[in-house]
Amino acid sequence: MLNSESREVFLVALGHRLGISARDVFTGDGGPELRQAQACNEMMISIWSQLWATKEPQAGGYPDPDFLSSLLSKADAGDARPHLRNAIESALRAVRDAGGRG
Repeated sequence: MLNSESREVFLVALGHRLGISARDVFTGDGGPELRQAQACNEMMISIWSQLWATKEPQAGGYPDPDFLSSLLSKADAGDARPHLRNAIESALRAVRDAGGRG
């Protein structure tokens, strides 16, 4: 699969499904670390869904103007905004380092 034309679709689906599986693990009301992990997991699911929608428009996703607001809401639900900020800054650096444009 990794050497086929379906590589990107496979990896997107794999990451998304693992995020969904982790959601099932995060049950109950744990301490602050667990709430942050839950929030990060929910943000990852949203990101995978958004990426999936880029490849397959029928897959859904958020309108682009609403995407960051959705991530912020999920981060705030678990007091995980510093994790989101770190991830955004890291992703922007990765794009810059790869020679991409934002």
